[in-house]
Amino acid sequence: MSGAPHAASITVRETLDLLDGALAEVASGITEDRYALWLGSGISLGRIPGLKLLIRNALEHLQGQVVVADPDCRFRSAITEILSTAAGLSPAECATIDVHQPVANWPNIDAVVQRLASNYARFLEIGVAGEPDDYILWTGADLPNVFADPNAEPDAEHLCIGLLILEGIASRIASANWDGLIEKAVSELSPGTDALVVCVTGADLRQPQRQAFLYKFHGCAVRARDDEANFRHLIIARLSQINAWRDDQKNAAMVARLVDLAVSHETLMIGLSAQDSNIQTVFTAAENQMGWPWPSHPPAYAFSEDRLGVDQRALLRNVYRGSFTPANRDAIYQSALIRAYAKPLLTALVLHVLCAKLCRLVDLAPGGLGIPDSTAIKEGLKHLRNALGSHPDAGAAAFIRMIVAHTSRLTALYHTGDATASDLPYLPITSRPVQAMGADPMVATAGLRELAVGLSLLGLGQRDGSWALQPSALPASDQGALRIVTSTNNLKLIFASNAQAAIRLGANGHIGPDDDVIVVHSQQVLPAMPRSPRATRGRLGRPGRRDVSVTELLDSAANANELFDAFRKAAGI
Repeated sequence: MSGAPHAASITVRETLDLLDGALAEVASGITEDRYALWLGSGISLGRIPGLKLLIRNALEHLQGQVVVADPDCRFRSAITEILSTAAGLSPAECATIDVHQPVANWPNIDAVVQRLASNYARFLEIGVAGEPDDYILWTGADLPNVFADPNAEPDAEHLCIGLLILEGIASRIASANWDGLIEKAVSELSPGTDALVVCVTGADLRQPQRQAFLYKFHGCAVRARDDEANFRHLIIARLSQINAWRDDQKNAAMVARLVDLAVSHETLMIGLSAQDSNIQTVFTAAENQMGWPWPSHPPAYAFSEDRLGVDQRALLRNVYRGSFTPANRDAIYQSALIRAYAKPLLTALVLHVLCAKLCRLVDLAPGGLGIPDSTAIKEGLKHLRNALGSHPDAGAAAFIRMIVAHTSRLTALYHTGDATASDLPYLPITSRPVQAMGADPMVATAGLRELAVGLSLLGLGQRDGSWALQPSALPASDQGALRIVTSTNNLKLIFASNAQAAIRLGANGHIGPDDDVIVVHSQQVLPAMPRSPRATRGRLGRPGRRDVSVTELLDSAANANELFDAFRKAAGI
């Protein structure tokens, strides 16, 4: 992947190309829920202060407490120790800093903060006389208000992770983050859902299985804010805590679970440097139980980085130590590198997963189409995926929310014929990973296979220039799911899973008596529904309703070209 764009500049569209090419094995493993996600602060930088800002805020707090007239001021003593011990400044460098001045006036303050960021656990280990051990983090950096801010909204990364959870392909997540933004994202996407088990203590591990487990092994700021007595001490940040974490009895159950996770699942690290010793020891312990071979398929370890850091390389040396040699060292490093940061990578993964699931549904569709024709049809889905990935705002939170809003409308209309609610939940294609979809009874009974074929045909028509697809206007309830625009028509299009959903479209105001609309049915169209007369009027350019049955089209088409032509004729476009 030496010719790949840099992680800081790669687009979502370019990341999709990586997932189709050099990262195809990783992408396939993710659609099968093989990878455990290991998350760090890099996924929250757009919403939560990063390490450097946290350190600066803590320094400013300490400096603001210094009493100039007190030669034994405990805050001055703490700052002096921070500069000399954690930042490693020489006596001469320390002498240039007047701690009575605001932090912004300190010489080389950016370099000082950078040094402290590289030794953040040592920095947070330094105490203030007469204060709790975690004073610098809890009070100085204001952890309960900064990391548990009720007004902080999920960013694109958290929303994408929430979507992957609901789609059933991110069932195991280990997070070193204190914030509650993943939990907020899942709640926003599917209000009232019970999809996520949040584990902070060993007792939490006994909760029943849901869609996903989120292991917050460094603690949770939200719980610490709401229940300080029981959860403040579980915030892991100081050097002594990190070093003692694995052997602390109260962490035994969590340690065992994370080691098992590293043994049983491939690892994808996003926004996590792996510099903490407790993280390193988890993977070393896992390797001692049952190591991963190299090469492995898919790769056992992958890091979302522009280049691997020293701690990530050290981790790979440990976990592959049975295979690691000077001859294959660079190849091991290269195989573990994904040169895309969290935003483009997670956005591309969501689009890839949705496309992969729909493609699997096309494979499962009834009818007599062979593999070559199914493959040709699936190109329409890939075109739609790539078009979304090429959107100028792809990777932004607003883009993800736009995708969610339009998908929620499409699926609400499809399943129930009713999208009138003001806050429609996100409904996954299925809640199972790709390889398990064939065993899901909903795939056949809910008409999902036919829905996928219908979307494929729409994508083929747009790819070939037969029409353009546009999203419907939101939140208007009479705009349908999509618009098909040709040189002579601008048609409303709605998918319906069954006759009941189709009937309810009119009852709920989504279709009017004179609408120029295409209703794409997964199942057969009831004979009582007017079809040909209105379809004829529509083909002549006057308003009309076209009811198209994908089941009937699949039953009669001999190949992909016949299927597309029959769809276009039945839809009057």
